[in-house]
Amino acid sequence: MSTVAATHDSHADHHEAPKGFLARWVFATNHKDIGTLYLLFSLLMFFVGGSMAMIIRAELFQPGLQLVNPEFFNQMTTMHALVMIFGAVMPAFVGL
Repeated sequence: MSTVAATHDSHADHHEAPKGFLARWVFATNHKDIGTLYLLFSLLMFFVGGSMAMIIRAELFQPGLQLVNPEFFNQMTTMHALVMIFGAVMPAFVGL
């Protein structure tokens, strides 16, 4: 009975060509890169929601102080909640 020695294939044809920095992140399929993108997006939305919180707190700083009109204050409060939950907290949990 004859035996054939199997040689190890280098699998070099399966690897992607090196990409640029921007193309790596925009066209990412690696789960680690995608998780990092989720965490970066979450951090960005945390700062956006935090700036909304600062506007809300500035309006509530002193009674009778009108920095923004009441309709905008209500819109800012709603958007702050939505951005912090759906833009910061949930993507952070997905990214981890």
